[in-house]
Amino acid sequence: MKTTIYSALLAASLPWVIVACKSDAQTAPKLKLSTVERGDMTQTVVATGSIKPLHQIEIRSKTGGTVRRFFVEEGDWVEAGKRLFEISPEASPAEHVATREELRTSEVEVSQAEDDLRIAKELAEKNLAPEQSLRDAERTLERAKARLSGAQAQWALIQREQLGDRGADMDIVSTSTTVVAPITGLIFTRDLDAGASVSPTTSASGGTVVLTMGDDSEIEFRGDVDEADIGKLKTGLSANITVQAFQGKTFTGEITHISPVGRYSEKEQQIVFNVRAKVDNPEKQLKVGMSATSRIVVDDRKDVPILDEMALYFKGDSAFVKIVTDTVNNATEERAVSLGISDGIRTEVTSGLNGGEVVSAGTVIEEK
Repeated sequence: MKTTIYSALLAASLPWVIVACKSDAQTAPKLKLSTVERGDMTQTVVATGSIKPLHQIEIRSKTGGTVRRFFVEEGDWVEAGKRLFEISPEASPAEHVATREELRTSEVEVSQAEDDLRIAKELAEKNLAPEQSLRDAERTLERAKARLSGAQAQWALIQREQLGDRGADMDIVSTSTTVVAPITGLIFTRDLDAGASVSPTTSASGGTVVLTMGDDSEIEFRGDVDEADIGKLKTGLSANITVQAFQGKTFTGEITHISPVGRYSEKEQQIVFNVRAKVDNPEKQLKVGMSATSRIVVDDRKDVPILDEMALYFKGDSAFVKIVTDTVNNATEERAVSLGISDGIRTEVTSGLNGGEVVSAGTVIEEK
């Protein structure tokens, strides 16, 4: 009876024992190995931005009105002094009222001066007033008529603007203004069409931008750098610029300007600083307005020990690695190291390793 009970208990427990032994035999921790290599190490700062012309200007009009016609299109190369567009002036409501009042005032002054001259003549004929009074009255009438003539001409111009083409046969000198190119260059943008209204450039307002132009033979990269990296930059550093249009191709440049003032970027949600780099573009492949990324080289080391950062661990401010001494038994020894520049994945080792050492970068579970 006892033998039967013992056999039953052993049979019930035996599958569990077999499963446990099988699970332990299938898996075992193993070191993940990494070899310290020797090579070149470069530290870069990334800036995102676009390609801009080195020299670009905005063309505005000093005269407000309607654009009658354009003489150029986007992409045209124009010489300085070439006609760009023509503006037909338009009077503002305030100018309309002022001109009308000036006309009425001038008409009243002429009428008054004519009455004064008539009275002066009558008095002169009766020897009741000096001859000088007659001459003064004549000159006053001449000035009043001249002022009236100017007011009539100004009123006629405003009326012609309102009539448009219907006033083309009126005997009035055209008042359209032609704007010419101030420099020799390429027309970059033309956002308006003929018939669009533009506001003039005044001391209180910048006016409407009609065209932008510049010289595309010299271009630059303009982009933003995070405030955490701005302290690493200085003018004269090399910049490698890439654009989406030319995958795998790198354009070389040089940092020429670093903004002294940061600004808050809504896109990045942090403070950024603007940098500029003059770019070599001998084949004119880069076009104005292309989005671009610049990797600015801030430090460069040749033939140095390079370590995978996954192999590092820290105690306080000191860095350590585990040198693998026995891969079969996972034996390691701790060694302190000093670090140099990093690219975020690998780091330079300035002391503690010479290259060729095998270090532990953690463990993996290996099935047997």
